[in-house]
Amino acid sequence: MKSIKFKSEYCRTIILFIILVISLSGCEQIESLRNDPPKINSFNVPEQVQYGESVKFKVGVFDPEDDELTYSWNVSGGILKNDTEAEVEWIAPTQPEEVIPAQTVTVHVSVRDGGEEQASESTTIIVYSKTYEVANALKGFYELVRTQINGETVESLGGIMRLTTTTFTRQFEEDAQFFSGSYQLVEPFNDKKGTINWFSDGIPQLSVSTYTWDGKLLVIYSDATSTTHVYEKKADNS
Repeated sequence: MKSIKFKSEYCRTIILFIILVISLSGCEQIESLRNDPPKINSFNVPEQVQYGESVKFKVGVFDPEDDELTYSWNVSGGILKNDTEAEVEWIAPTQPEEVIPAQTVTVHVSVRDGGEEQASESTTIIVYSKTYEVANALKGFYELVRTQINGETVESLGGIMRLTTTTFTRQFEEDAQFFSGSYQLVEPFNDKKGTINWFSDGIPQLSVSTYTWDGKLLVIYSDATSTTHVYEKKADNS
């Protein structure tokens, strides 16, 4: 009788042990399935850069389970020095020509944890040419309103000048002198002042001038001849 009772209690203990093991195993499986995705809490990407400029991208991530994270970066233009770290270096596209409009580059990062949960973020960068931005601000038709030599105002031929983002034309009305060619802005410069190299068609020598610009009057000074030309910008019909 005692033997039967002992066997019964033994079986009950074994059954309880098996149930406990199964229960613990199930909890572990449930816990392993409860893996929250990582969360991106910072995404540092500049809003705009110049062509060819090198900058850093950085993403800050929190993972509830403190899993090891895998990073993957993608860009629609330019060059990534690496694409599997939280911080990466990116080189903006280079200019095929000196003066070109801005372009938009998309930046995307995805972050995956050990449980294969994923978070992602995207943004855009404006890649611009400073030369284009300034040349675009200066472009238009101008009328010559005053000429000075060595600081003294002199009688000058009336004339017009047209600037595009890459070329120029100048025409003096009375004797029909006409010049055309290209120009190059020389660093440092901005939309208020700077230096311009002029390349006139058919004239081998380079002409160098400094300029100041207030949005209406463009003042061009040639140190070689001590001559100042003051142009007034006309209605924008370029």
